[in-house]
Amino acid sequence: MPQLDLLALMRMCYRQWPVVLGALGLALLLGTMYLATAQRRYTASFLIMVDTRKSQVMARQDASGDRQLDPGLVDSQVEILKSDSVALSVVRDLKLTNDPDFVGTPGLISRLLSLGGAGTPRSQEDLEKSAVDTLTAGVRAKRIGVTYVIQVDYIGTNAEKAAAIANALSDSYMVGELEARYQATRRASRWLEDRIKELREQSGAADLAVQKFKSDNNIIDTSRGLMSEQQLADVNTQLVTARAGTAESKARFDRVQEVINSDIVNGTVADALRNEVITRLRAQYLDISAREANFSARYGKDHRAVMDLRKQMTEIERTAREELQRVAESAKSDYEISQARERSLRESLDQLISQAGSSNQAQVKLRDLESSAQSYRSLYESFLQKFQEATQEQTFPVINARIITPAAVPTRPSSPRAILIYAGSLVFGLALGFGAALFRELLGNNFRTPEDVNNYAGLECLGVLPHIGDETQKSRALRSVTLTDGILGSANPIARHVIIAPFSRFTETIRNVKVSLDIARGANRAAVIGITSSVPTEGKTTFSSNLALLTAQMGHRTLLIDGDMHSPSLTKTLQPGLELGLVDFLNGKASLSSIIQRDAVTGLDFIPTIVTERQPNIVALLTSTRMNELIESARKNYDYIYVDLPPVVPVVDVKACMHLFDNYVFVIEWANTSRDVVRDAMLSVEPARQRFVGAILNKADPAELKRLEAYRGAAYGNYYVEADAA
Repeated sequence: MPQLDLLALMRMCYRQWPVVLGALGLALLLGTMYLATAQRRYTASFLIMVDTRKSQVMARQDASGDRQLDPGLVDSQVEILKSDSVALSVVRDLKLTNDPDFVGTPGLISRLLSLGGAGTPRSQEDLEKSAVDTLTAGVRAKRIGVTYVIQVDYIGTNAEKAAAIANALSDSYMVGELEARYQATRRASRWLEDRIKELREQSGAADLAVQKFKSDNNIIDTSRGLMSEQQLADVNTQLVTARAGTAESKARFDRVQEVINSDIVNGTVADALRNEVITRLRAQYLDISAREANFSARYGKDHRAVMDLRKQMTEIERTAREELQRVAESAKSDYEISQARERSLRESLDQLISQAGSSNQAQVKLRDLESSAQSYRSLYESFLQKFQEATQEQTFPVINARIITPAAVPTRPSSPRAILIYAGSLVFGLALGFGAALFRELLGNNFRTPEDVNNYAGLECLGVLPHIGDETQKSRALRSVTLTDGILGSANPIARHVIIAPFSRFTETIRNVKVSLDIARGANRAAVIGITSSVPTEGKTTFSSNLALLTAQMGHRTLLIDGDMHSPSLTKTLQPGLELGLVDFLNGKASLSSIIQRDAVTGLDFIPTIVTERQPNIVALLTSTRMNELIESARKNYDYIYVDLPPVVPVVDVKACMHLFDNYVFVIEWANTSRDVVRDAMLSVEPARQRFVGAILNKADPAELKRLEAYRGAAYGNYYVEADAA
């Protein structure tokens, strides 16, 4: 299978342009016929927007109005617009059951039966169902992008009727939505009313349970909470205060004890105690002490006045200590009182804590009851508010949609559209033509291009020979060559075309084969070249004759042998009427020199084959010793020995004598020989496959060949000059 690249596909389309053009023309013709016969249809459209700002039953709306809408709601509205319920309302409003376009026209048989009384008239339900089915078939609804806008189209055969039905669809949808919303709010109101009654009873029962539980458990609420909790907080506060007072009384008592044990004249004593008596006594003591020091310095320590002052100082010190003892007793009394108060408060706090611990379960139960009562109360208030909203919406129903663009009467049909039809026809025609061309190229079981030879035969294509008609060749021969005796093929100009038209494409292709053989045979050895084909009538005889004549004309010693002993067409073409040939030499009835014929113009030697009756031992003759001697003798006397062999598929001659040949040239008839046949032929001669120089495509249609090779350019054939143009 060949590889199909872009260039190969373009060449294929160029080669098969009649097929592509024919398919394109057929597609355009079909498109034109469709446009001429198709019924005109008109599309009327209207736009509906699902408004997210509308209130909804059983759903609280945001104050800002920006709550996003579920996209599924828009899709649901699309399905509602296409539903049978909306269509049925339109059918009834516009009385479409009387319109033949929607319920159909009774046939001839139905009308005859109705006239005869045998037919049963269609029921109203059946007519409505038929009209609804027809109507819904023409309705198209879709959401526009990611918006909340829905486009609804109705396609009909009449422009005015299409617009009327589209507007009726929008009205039916809006009325249906209003009715649905009214019924929904009505059902919601009834349900909410029953539920509110239940919640009111449940909320009242929950409140009564809370109050009863408080009474049973002696739980009293105050403005600051439960009584027990308030008492516990107060006692705790008093205890903290009492502890602070006790600590202060103890600190005062300890300080007084320290003062008693210290010097009374110490200044810190009066500052610490802050007692007026002690302060006054200390002042007196200090004053007398100063006088005593003055008198002692003036009169001496033993003076009577000094002694009296010392007695006064001793008396003041005694009085001060007595006052300190009294203060100490007072501080001790205050300290004991503070301790007693602290003990009392601690006992009260322990008692309250004990009472609080015993009532914890009651508090937990109370909180549970209060929570339940609060829940029922909140539900009751919420349902009461929703009931009020539902009642208001039932009075003034609002839907979530509004028509933003009503349907107008279409001014031109929406289908069929000529541009789309012709564009589709063009694409279809090109695809059909390309497919047909690809089918002919890939699935056509023949050979048309050198690539086919390479891909399916596995041989190099040595050239493509154009087909040459007999009448043309005869007229060319009469103008170019004088017919004389001794010229091989003078009776059939096709066999001598290389002589008649030396500058033609046919001759140039033969030259290319000759050059390919020169490259394959080597420099110092005569080449024995077999020319064969798959089946008869592929043109190998004509090719053999022209190849041998061209080789001889170029000055090479050339021998051409007619090796087809089944049907010696080469002999009949070049030299008919002879009596001795190859068969006679192989049977020992003639010498080699007696059977060789020479062309007077080119010097080509030719060994014909004369068969008067069918030979049963042809393979034995081809593999005989005399055949080997003939080939060996020819190698010594000639540069090129061409043998026109029988076809490969019908007989085994080529396979039997392949040891005699150095190279082969395979002839394939253009656009006629089957690929399968060529494949069978190549398998038959597989041992000699490497000796096949290549294949030649013969009898190509010149006009089609020109089209196949158009990619080579317009100047490609300028070097070719045919004989009738010279």
